Amino acid sequence: MTTHTPPVSDWFPVAPAHLAYALLATFAVACARGTPPASVGPDIGKRVVAEHGVVAAGNAYASDAGLEMLRQGGSAVDAAVATAFALGVTEPMMSGLGAGGGLLYWDAKTRHAEYLNFYSAAGSLPDSGLRSATAANATHSPRGVGIPGAVRGLLSAHAKYGKLPRATVLGPAIRLAADGFTVNALLAREIASSTEKLAASPGASRLFMPDAKPLRAGDHLVQAELAATLRRIAGEGADVFYAGEIGGHIVETLRAAGSTISRADFAAYQPRWTRPVCTTYHGRVVLSAAAPQSGVQVVEALNLVADHNMPALGLPSRSPDAFRVMTGALRVAVTDRDAIIGDPDQVGVPMSGITSKAYAASRAAQVEAPVKGRLAAGDPWAFDRAATGECAALDAAAPATIRPRPAAPGSPGDGSMAETTHMSVVDADGNAVSITNTLGLAFGTGTWVDGVFLNSALFNFARDGASPNAWGPGRVPASTIAPTIVLHNGLVEMVVGCPGSPAIPPAIVQTIVYRLDYGLDPLQSLRMPRMIPGAGPQLRMEDGFADVVYAEARRLGYEVSVAPAVDMGFGGVHVIARIGNRWVGAADPRRAGEVRGW
Repeated sequence: MTTHTPPVSDWFPVAPAHLAYALLATFAVACARGTPPASVGPDIGKRVVAEHGVVAAGNAYASDAGLEMLRQGGSAVDAAVATAFALGVTEPMMSGLGAGGGLLYWDAKTRHAEYLNFYSAAGSLPDSGLRSATAANATHSPRGVGIPGAVRGLLSAHAKYGKLPRATVLGPAIRLAADGFTVNALLAREIASSTEKLAASPGASRLFMPDAKPLRAGDHLVQAELAATLRRIAGEGADVFYAGEIGGHIVETLRAAGSTISRADFAAYQPRWTRPVCTTYHGRVVLSAAAPQSGVQVVEALNLVADHNMPALGLPSRSPDAFRVMTGALRVAVTDRDAIIGDPDQVGVPMSGITSKAYAASRAAQVEAPVKGRLAAGDPWAFDRAATGECAALDAAAPATIRPRPAAPGSPGDGSMAETTHMSVVDADGNAVSITNTLGLAFGTGTWVDGVFLNSALFNFARDGASPNAWGPGRVPASTIAPTIVLHNGLVEMVVGCPGSPAIPPAIVQTIVYRLDYGLDPLQSLRMPRMIPGAGPQLRMEDGFADVVYAEARRLGYEVSVAPAVDMGFGGVHVIARIGNRWVGAADPRRAGEVRGW
């Protein structure tokens, strides 16, 4: 293992903050390939320094909702749940009551972490039409709808860790739906690109395409049906959505379209509290999402980077050596993740093995190897043992109890670029929440019932029945979401997560490395150009890398495609970092997110 040199934060001290930020901005811009700072958009709403708490989310309305809870004395969970429900109103193409996701919680008092899997799930009976709908790319088919987990998942977290009444927490979302809000450019763009899907539902078409014309940025959107549904949930709880009238309406709509999901399936849905995956990284503890979400990919990539002195190599955006390590680690991690991922309650998933340091050592030679076709997956089963050290103390994910090893690769469960949202929250007590919530594809399947868009989660199942990610009764499909929390000396140091399908784990890893190894300011870490490798030779890169880095990528054998700088397809990270005795929150300039603090 090489010696770890001082991070950039030691070269550019944190205080005074305004001077440090200016120096860091100059430093990172110098590392780009002639892209001026103005090209990545204004910083308004993108960065905040706060003493008590921070909310970073997909738009200003939602961040304001979370901040309102913190100011009323609510917990991080109160704020996160309020933010999530508000996002479902103001980003209806990404999340909402018909969505599902994952929540990672850190309790500062008990020093305990829990992961809540509330992803949308399959019903109890197979649907013979699901595969043909997927094959025909009929992504707007109601047969792709899974039982949505957001309502029961978010309210489960609130019941366990919230302080404020349920009606208070849902209040901002109800107001936004009933009184309306101003449509932003991102929502307007997604409506315009989803007209065929939206037109299939008269209710959705009436709201989002009045007079057959898509809403434009600056228009006012009121969602009266959604407001009524939210009021009923606020008053009656999750059961009205799953076992009551609302759930009945949803199931009737799905059954009429050929879905096999039943009223009993809907009523029986429960989110799953479980252990996060865990590793140590340069004196920190990294906690992330358990399978079938993709925290294993984040953790393995960090384990592969950890033995390299990244600051000594230079920035990946400028240095071929640093680029080779970062890209190789990301490529190995996504390859291994695809080979094992599935619902751990029904198939064997060696989460403890794939996240172990010993397994990373067995894969280290592949990190800087030339690219020759598709990378072969490793065998983490031989390393699937109980966690040790700090991860054991934090009750990290245990070895798999289901054998034998899966026989075929999994499926990454990729969707479109604007289908997912993320929020990061910390409160005055040091508690932290990282939530990623998704409809699957933009507006899900486009199926709209009682103001609710329904997800496309079942399209995430692999078409190969031998895959660990194949359909099964009650099974949760694989997804790329990976809400993550980083601890240092028992305190939260970072809360991070991202939307963006296959961009999610790579964007999280790169953000963590830029912040912890290079000491970049949280917002500047988000401004750095990103790369997204797959298991094959394909490599997506943003503009902004040095010419020598693009040349190195091609020399290694990658098939490089270059997107414009600060491209939405490379994620939308929301990060909060502890710097000294203050929180610094940042929202990715690639998307419409904003951050609030107090």
